[in-house]
Amino acid sequence: MRSAGNKVILPLLLLTLLFVGCRTKVNTVEMGSHDLESMAFVSEVPSVAVPRSSLSGNVKLSVNINGKSYSAKGTMRIKEDDGVQVGVTALGLLEIACLEFLPENMRLIYKLGKEYADIPYAEVSFLQKTGIDYKMLESVLMNRVFSPDGRPFVQAMGEMTYADEGDCITVTTDNTNGIVYKFYIEKLTGELIQSEGAHSGGGRVTCRYSDFYTVDTLSFPHTILLSLEGVGSTASLQFELSRVGLGNFNFTPRQVTSYGKINIEQLLKSIGSM
Repeated sequence: MRSAGNKVILPLLLLTLLFVGCRTKVNTVEMGSHDLESMAFVSEVPSVAVPRSSLSGNVKLSVNINGKSYSAKGTMRIKEDDGVQVGVTALGLLEIACLEFLPENMRLIYKLGKEYADIPYAEVSFLQKTGIDYKMLESVLMNRVFSPDGRPFVQAMGEMTYADEGDCITVTTDNTNGIVYKFYIEKLTGELIQSEGAHSGGGRVTCRYSDFYTVDTLSFPHTILLSLEGVGSTASLQFELSRVGLGNFNFTPRQVTSYGKINIEQLLKSIGSM
């Protein structure tokens, strides 16, 4: 019989499998018209003008693949340029597994088995097919408008396309490495409520933000819904955040010096047999 810990770790397993093995389809993004007034508006919204370099808090992670849902509770920590950590706990007390997105690779750590696996981004097929890199993932989870070529967004603004679509101002980036991003910014609040990415090589990612509330004097979403579209399948990852802090902290990857390093297939098999 599988242990309760194994049941709790299911969302991280599915998340890992999704990034490593998901195949996606091609979509396109419509370009809007350039508007200097809209450009000035965008430059002042918090998701552009206010630095967001750190996030920490509790999270309920829900993963849905082809109609089957799994959820777990734990923590999420993000530090700009350093990494993203999603840890899951059993009974809200003991962290039993952690998925880390580091600048150069993904790392899945299984604490109960004292094992871990490193997965270079170059070997992550989903990321290759959609053009997603570490900086894009980091920015999406921070509810931040970003430039896909790595420059500060304000420096790249003049090369982007703006359109007034009623309730929202949309910002569309130029084609960078085969991917186009589109951001929806609500005019009434100035909040970034949706980000989209479409890759010419096949792939689409949509991130929706909702239930905004004040965190450290800044508005931040309570719920982040990341949707992925693939051939013959659909998937979504929902992050429900609580006790969020945006203050600065030192980021340290989980210690694995006493753990055995194995490949991802061996680790997933090891966890599945528990």
